[in-house]
Amino acid sequence: MKTVSNILGKLKAIWLQILHWLRKVPLLCNVVISFLLAVLLEVLGRQTFDMNVFQYMQERSKMFLYGMFIIFLTYSVVLIVKRRLFTYLCVTLLWGTVGFVNFMMLSSRNTPFTYVDITLMKSVLPVMNNYFSPVEIVAMGSMILLILVLMVVAFMFLPMEEKIHRKRNFIVVAVIVASFSGTTVYGFESQMLTTEIHNIRLAFGDYGTPYCFSVTALRTGIEKPADYSKEKIENIQKTTNDAVAKKKKKVTKKPNIIFVQLESHFDITKVKGVTFNKDPLTNFHSLMKNYSSGHLSMPSYGAGTANSEFELITGMNMDLFGAAEYPYKTVLQNTTTESYATVLKSLGYSTHTIHNNSAAFYDRDLVFSQLGFDTFTTKESMDIKKWTENGWAKDSVLTGCIKDALDSSKESDYIYTISVQGHGDYPTDEVIENPEITVKGIEDTALKNKYTYYANQVYQMDKFIGNLVKSLKKRGEDTILVAYGDHLPSLGIEDENLTYGNKYETSYFIWNNFGMKKQDETLEAYQLGSTILDRLNIHSGTMNAFHQTRKGTKNYLEDMQNLQYDMLYGKQYLWGQTNPFTASDMKFGIKKLAVTKAYETDDNIFIVGDNFTNYCQVYVGDTKINTTYHNEHLLEVSKKDLNKGDTFTVSIVSKAPRVLSTSNEYIYE
Repeated sequence: MKTVSNILGKLKAIWLQILHWLRKVPLLCNVVISFLLAVLLEVLGRQTFDMNVFQYMQERSKMFLYGMFIIFLTYSVVLIVKRRLFTYLCVTLLWGTVGFVNFMMLSSRNTPFTYVDITLMKSVLPVMNNYFSPVEIVAMGSMILLILVLMVVAFMFLPMEEKIHRKRNFIVVAVIVASFSGTTVYGFESQMLTTEIHNIRLAFGDYGTPYCFSVTALRTGIEKPADYSKEKIENIQKTTNDAVAKKKKKVTKKPNIIFVQLESHFDITKVKGVTFNKDPLTNFHSLMKNYSSGHLSMPSYGAGTANSEFELITGMNMDLFGAAEYPYKTVLQNTTTESYATVLKSLGYSTHTIHNNSAAFYDRDLVFSQLGFDTFTTKESMDIKKWTENGWAKDSVLTGCIKDALDSSKESDYIYTISVQGHGDYPTDEVIENPEITVKGIEDTALKNKYTYYANQVYQMDKFIGNLVKSLKKRGEDTILVAYGDHLPSLGIEDENLTYGNKYETSYFIWNNFGMKKQDETLEAYQLGSTILDRLNIHSGTMNAFHQTRKGTKNYLEDMQNLQYDMLYGKQYLWGQTNPFTASDMKFGIKKLAVTKAYETDDNIFIVGDNFTNYCQVYVGDTKINTTYHNEHLLEVSKKDLNKGDTFTVSIVSKAPRVLSTSNEYIYE
């Protein structure tokens, strides 16, 4: 007992000495703590404590010291507050949380933690079980609770400074801020620092966690071009209009236009040294061979689905936005803008989006109305029978959803479909019994299991594409089908592992049933929509016409930045300084919910109707009652929750939770 008591006594003495240093020599303590935290953040970011960390500190020493300076800057606030010890705790917990969450996210989805993820949190919560096990979720929740309790206790009991030299310390803080500003200017001038981050995962390795997390918080939106003005925009507009006038022809054909964005899809047969027992992409390869095809340069690698579709839907360049930014989570929350949906709606098209995942993910349920879509069909409105071993909906369900969208209108249809089956993270264990696709050429067992899982998902996705083409052929309507991958999967693939291009490029094809000539080319993702519409003689829409007439010309990228800035952040000179686009009254799902009958048994009440899903809830007024789903025509509720004479409705509710659609009112007699 005496030994234990002596140890505790020594630990207490050390702790008291640390508190004394923190209170009396904070500048020195800030340097030491900043160094230790910078090392810890890099260890967590690299998920290892080995020579890799020290190699970074040696080879990128200036970058490491700059990251340490960022942390040091945040600790400077302790010099001007009376609750010095509590502030130390808060700042340390904030950076510690960044490091820990970054480690967890890299472990689960191979994508680092950025400030944008904080804004995405409400969208991520409904699908956390796809990334983390229940034990991990409980552990994270417990840790958050523990931190909150610790902060409350610390606020109550940690001593305050009796006196601080506020004037002197403000001068010290001002010097630190000025020094940091000068260092930052030097960093950009010497190209040590950059805000042009195309792959946030690689950037965390090259620039370190403190810098990358900070730049994603501070650098958002599109930087105002130096030459931005009304005259500049009018000049770009005139140049584009003059070029369109020379090529404009009458629109003689308005086929259905269907985009299918395949999750994490690329030509896996193009990985060096990896072979398969049979071709996992038979349909895709055949369609690329016989129809217009090529490679698309995507804005991200390993993740970032929403940004790929943003480029395809708007024709805008993600490179012009902030590092790791999602416009869905920033500017499009409050801003409507032109898109291919608005362009085609002006020509009489009906516009639809389809996604076999949650409506709320990336806030698509809010953003797609800002982009002008008429309907949005999500997994909440689907009768999904098949799921992957990782818990994602299989893409085969999308064929019927596309058919329903085509059937829903007499007009031509523009349908933007977002698949989910190929989504990671990919399991390191064998989870598929008797896989149809087997993999050779990979020695590491865990990586081979990842490839096997992924290859079997894209094999099934390829079957979906084949069945979709057959369905469209049978339908007989003039149709263009565009299919492509949104980004490469998170399988650690680098440029040197590929037999083509680079890891930002995925494959695409443009199938049609009315004789369009085959034209193969490599395109930026934001150019694909305009390329297709150009072949249909559709030249309306600012970005559409701009790409069709200015692609590859002088000042193409500079003028594109002016246009995007004007449309989303500027004075909107393009439209006479008045945004002509309003959010659409978007409907969720194509098929209407309907209640036709209700009857009771000895114990419960059964509700009969049409198009029910597993996301249906019965409401009596504004009160949600416990609902059991049986099939698309039958729901069950308890007698104690529904009384005779009550008026009720059935609603489809997302996990966000948001009510997406509601049935007719029905009086229970």
